[in-house]
Amino acid sequence: MKFTIKTRLVLAMNLLVIGVGVAVGWAGVKVTAGIIEHRLVDESAKNAAGIFGTMPLPFSPDMMSRLQSLLGAPVAAGRSDHRNLVASSLPKPEEEALQALLPKGPLPRRVSLNGQTYLVGETPVPSDPATSNPMTIYLLVPESQVQAAQKASEQTIVLVTFIAILLANGLAFWLSATISRPLGRLVQRMDLLASQAAEENPAASAEGVGSAGPPELAQLARSFDTLVERLAEARQQLARSTRLATVGQLSAAVAHELRNPLSGIKMNAQVLAEELAKSGVTDSGLDRIIREVERMNVYLEELLELAGDEVKPDRPLELPQLPRLRLEAVAESALGLVERRCQHGHIEVERRWSKDAAWVRASEPQLRQVILNLVLNAIDAMPSGGRLTVATSPGAAGGVRLAVTDTGKGVQVPDNKDLFEPFVTTKTAGIGLGLYVCRRNIVRHHGRIGYDSSPNGTVFWFELPVAD
Repeated sequence: MKFTIKTRLVLAMNLLVIGVGVAVGWAGVKVTAGIIEHRLVDESAKNAAGIFGTMPLPFSPDMMSRLQSLLGAPVAAGRSDHRNLVASSLPKPEEEALQALLPKGPLPRRVSLNGQTYLVGETPVPSDPATSNPMTIYLLVPESQVQAAQKASEQTIVLVTFIAILLANGLAFWLSATISRPLGRLVQRMDLLASQAAEENPAASAEGVGSAGPPELAQLARSFDTLVERLAEARQQLARSTRLATVGQLSAAVAHELRNPLSGIKMNAQVLAEELAKSGVTDSGLDRIIREVERMNVYLEELLELAGDEVKPDRPLELPQLPRLRLEAVAESALGLVERRCQHGHIEVERRWSKDAAWVRASEPQLRQVILNLVLNAIDAMPSGGRLTVATSPGAAGGVRLAVTDTGKGVQVPDNKDLFEPFVTTKTAGIGLGLYVCRRNIVRHHGRIGYDSSPNGTVFWFELPVAD
């Protein structure tokens, strides 16, 4: 049989309250009974002995009777050394029965005298140590008297415990209601989320979910809202992954169609360059064609990495196995490819090469591709002309930095978007893969990349470790 959350909470709380209440009540009864017995017997006997120790009162039957009326129990006095009675307020048969027990040693806690059961409190009378006749007071409280006092206290404890259990049960019902009500609302919201497309505003729908419950449930509601937001982000990420998979499939087809023609172009350019070299002629245009074909092959390799069914993390490159390069030389190679475009676009190119910039270890085609992408983005940011600055300098983290600066209007990045993520672009005709490929190449070289933008222009930069 299945129980609701409210029923289970009520049952658990009631069992806990009843169990604790019964245990506490039983312990209270036991402790109270011991206290009552101690006060009626031991403390009363001690008080009686104290009276004789502070006052010169006679140990006579009359005085024992007065003490009985004061203490509510028979009193006897006897010599401690000879263990015999001197006086008592007991009836004669019970006095004789007590006298017969004294020579046997200390009296037990419970004695029976002529059919009457007493609880005995035995206390020596305080006296001068030099006194030759020390006395002992025996207080004999009827057991029925002690039991009556204990029973009266037990009834009070049982009544208080019962009332406490009833109040605790009422509190348990109230707590279960305050817990189950917000949980029910939360379940309704989850059902609504399952039936709809989760396009509703999470902040608006979360109002009042956990306001009537304890702080833990309110936090649960806030966590649920955060989960809804993460779900929306995951859906966006899924959409981007779907587009990435589509690009991967297209890239495989494009790479298949382009690789063979590019290989032919590169081979023929190399043959032509070798023939011209035999005649003592050098053509820089052929070298540029070969470098560009190599760069396009690197770009095709990047696209092919996106063609798999699963996106795998990039593996960092082994820097000691890479050649030593100067960023200035690679940047000059990339600027040579856009020299005519800058002239037609009225863009002034400024080079600032630092003498303090060290060597780096990197793949030249991949590094040239990064610089060329940053330079082309800077040119696109200045459609009416401007100044393009490429500079090297020591990096803030001890590496080597290269910065590409334009005088455009700055980069307007959509809210909560990472400009280096795939398919994030500020261009109307862009697909958003250029900066993504740049960051992948720089990260694989154990470097970092970033940008700083303002209405007066943008600076894209990257840093690489210094070569060993």
